[in-house]
Amino acid sequence: MIMKQKKCILVIDDKSQSAVIKGFTSKYSKDFDLDFIAIRIGAAELKKDDSEDLDIDKLKTEIETKIKGKHLDVALSDFDLECPYFTGLDAVHLVHEIRKNVSFFVYSGNWNEVIKSVVGQEYQKASIEELVGGVNKLLKSQIIDCIDRTDYQEILIDYLKKDKGNSIEHQLATLLRANGEMKFESCFPEFKGMTFNEIADMIESHSDARSEEWIEAILAQTIAYIVKVNQ
Repeated sequence: MIMKQKKCILVIDDKSQSAVIKGFTSKYSKDFDLDFIAIRIGAAELKKDDSEDLDIDKLKTEIETKIKGKHLDVALSDFDLECPYFTGLDAVHLVHEIRKNVSFFVYSGNWNEVIKSVVGQEYQKASIEELVGGVNKLLKSQIIDCIDRTDYQEILIDYLKKDKGNSIEHQLATLLRANGEMKFESCFPEFKGMTFNEIADMIESHSDARSEEWIEAILAQTIAYIVKVNQ
């Protein structure tokens, strides 16, 4: 029996994606165990008090709360979020403040506006240097692809099928988040007292070289245990 791949996907849009997500999950239920985390920018609880404007602090808190303890395999954001001061690119940067190494797809129905946002003007008027600078900006933001709104389901499933996600780092981070609030107490004194979620964050963001040493220590302890029980 082939085990289904577990995938966690963050979706940010100004409109409800529940129908799309339901259809997508049903269609690919034989191959994937999909956990969609949907953030709707237009939700009443994300607006500023006594205003219809988006409260970015509330949005950040909402994202932090919903992804806490979960490994994100990929994220998607609509570029056109119907907010004059917050686009899909801003959503990418906001998520990266919370979880540094999340890869993104950005989708849109108006790519002239996307390009204008990235390079500062319409692409017909932009110089080669400005266009190259825009591409580099997207790459540094870990945006895998900028895609048409109507194509994102097919492109997402292709990505999930190709995404290996089988590295030691990925597997350890996923297992750690399953017991995220537990505190680490053994075999690596420098991480003593840290929660499993905190260690998973370090592994995924590569923010501390000690995380590699920690992985080596865990693997060495695992091998020692296997040797012991097999004697």
